[in-house]
Amino acid sequence: METYVDNLIEDEAEFEILHAKPTCFIIIGKPGVGKSCLARKLAKFWNCVLIDDTELLNQHISDKTEKGLELLEILTQGKSISEDMMVQLILEKLKSPEVEHYGYVLSCMPTMSEEYLKIQEQIELIKNLRLAPDFIINIKCPDRDLTNRLAGQRQHPETGRVFLMDQWDPPKKDTTKKNMETEAEGEEDDEEQLEENEVQPILHKYILFLLAFLDVLLYSH
Repeated sequence: METYVDNLIEDEAEFEILHAKPTCFIIIGKPGVGKSCLARKLAKFWNCVLIDDTELLNQHISDKTEKGLELLEILTQGKSISEDMMVQLILEKLKSPEVEHYGYVLSCMPTMSEEYLKIQEQIELIKNLRLAPDFIINIKCPDRDLTNRLAGQRQHPETGRVFLMDQWDPPKKDTTKKNMETEAEGEEDDEEQLEENEVQPILHKYILFLLAFLDVLLYSH
C-alpha cells in the first residue's frame, strides 16, 4: 500500500519566505514625467517602501531627526540641499531594515544632475546595491507634452506635493449645450401644446355633430 508523505514542511517554507529577496522597483524618466506619482501607487499596491527625495526630506523634518533639523536649517536659510547630502539620505534608506524586509520603489535615482556623481556612476551605484532592482520602469513622454504638463503644474507650499492642472483646476462642465437642448425641448413641448389646443375645438364640434346625427336617426325610427 502506497503512503503519501507531505513534503511541505511549514517551518522551512516560512524560513524561505522570510529570507527571500523582496520585490524592488526603480522608475526612471525625465523630470516631471510622473515618476513620483507612479512610485506612490506601486509602493501602496506592492506594500514596498517608497524612496522619493521629497518624501525623504519631509519625513526627516517632520520626525525632527538630527539630519532633519540640519536640513530644516539649510532650507530656512534659503539654500538648497546639496546633491551629495541627498544621495547619502537615499543610500541610508536603501540600507534600512524595513527596505530589506519589504523592498523598495526608487524614483529619484539616477538624477539628471551630475553635480555629485555622473549618471554612469549613479547607475553603477544602483547595480551594486545589496538589493538590486528587479523591475526597471522607463516612462517616456514627448517633449511637447512634457512641456505642457510642466507648465500646468502647481506645488503645495507646505507639503511640497506637485499637482497637475486637472487636479487643482478641474475642467468645468459645459452647460451651454445642455441649456440649449433644454430650451429646444421646451419649444417642442410648447408647439405640441399649441397644436393640441388647436385640434381640441375641431374634435369637440365633430363629436357634437355625430351625437346630433345619431339623435336624428333614433327619432326617425
